[in-house]
Amino acid sequence: MKRIREKWQPYMLRPFIYMTFTRFILALAAALLADFFLSPGAGRPLKEPAFLLAGALFALLAVIAWLRLDGVKLPKVMMMRINPRKKPARMYGDMIDYVDEQPQVAFEDLDDGEKDVCILGADLFCCAAFLVLSLFV
Repeated sequence: MKRIREKWQPYMLRPFIYMTFTRFILALAAALLADFFLSPGAGRPLKEPAFLLAGALFALLAVIAWLRLDGVKLPKVMMMRINPRKKPARMYGDMIDYVDEQPQVAFEDLDDGEKDVCILGADLFCCAAFLVLSLFV
């Protein structure tokens, strides 16, 4: 826990929110699509098991991020961090328009420990959200 507090910085909030929102929406869409296409007509809906499975998957991903943060040597597949492709920067106007703005930190700009903290937090948040959803569906 101390290592997470040492690594967390306020500029990491934006990548954390983006990652959490993206993961939650994609997993929610996958679970609802699975329920829509795979549930039998008059049978039991698959929302609850799909949300429970998503929560368990996010718990597993959080454990992997925790192990990476602790420095455990894992297989190459578990050591990979998915880096979304960089979007081209489109700047309109003059450079003087952007002088007073603070530079925005992207996920790619973080070091490995900071990336692991963001991934761990996003996975834990999504895990908790899907477990709560599985209870109330």
